[in-house]
Amino acid sequence: MSTNITPPPMPALPPQPSKKSHTHAYIIGGAAIIAAAIVATGIAISGSGNDAAKPGPTVTVTETVEIETAGEGEAAATTDPTTDARVGEVARNGGAVVKVTKVTETDTIVLAGARKSAGTDAKYVVLKTVVSNEGKASMDLTCSLPIVNALIDEQDRRFDTIEDLYEVAGNPECNAQLQPGFDDEMQFVYRIPADAVVTTWEFSEYNLENEVTSTLVDLT
Repeated sequence: MSTNITPPPMPALPPQPSKKSHTHAYIIGGAAIIAAAIVATGIAISGSGNDAAKPGPTVTVTETVEIETAGEGEAAATTDPTTDARVGEVARNGGAVVKVTKVTETDTIVLAGARKSAGTDAKYVVLKTVVSNEGKASMDLTCSLPIVNALIDEQDRRFDTIEDLYEVAGNPECNAQLQPGFDDEMQFVYRIPADAVVTTWEFSEYNLENEVTSTLVDLT
């Protein structure tokens, strides 16, 4: 009797993953990583752009400017820049020191004891002054020429004094020498057109040796 034994069937082998499945997994994983990197980069760029777009803080600078004012006790200038003095102020030229105390206009003056008229369309301008001699020699105020002078009007016309100033009432006599260190009252009288408007008196110490710059007194 023969015995035939049939061996049990071999267990089936588990299915092996295909290479194609591994490839798909690698591709999907790589795509996810790239996508994450792109998103992160976009966020970084977006954040950087927002920082650049934000305006910087505004800084306000306030500058304080101090205006200089005249100190206490400082008097404002009262003399015109083109003149050296005004009526009532002392004016100097060399040894001649003159203060014009008053300016008057009149139709007549007393000359040699008699009243004299300026005439038609004319007037007299009288400058009352105090003259001080601070020079080294005496001055003959009326008969000599120790003080060269002229009266100037708004048209820049220059007028000389009338002759014989020693005959004007109140003036020093002819050849009355004003000695150094003394002063005397003196009237300078001019005959000018009636419509003339005087502005300035000019004077200088008489000097034959050197050219002298005149001193100007504002009469306005």
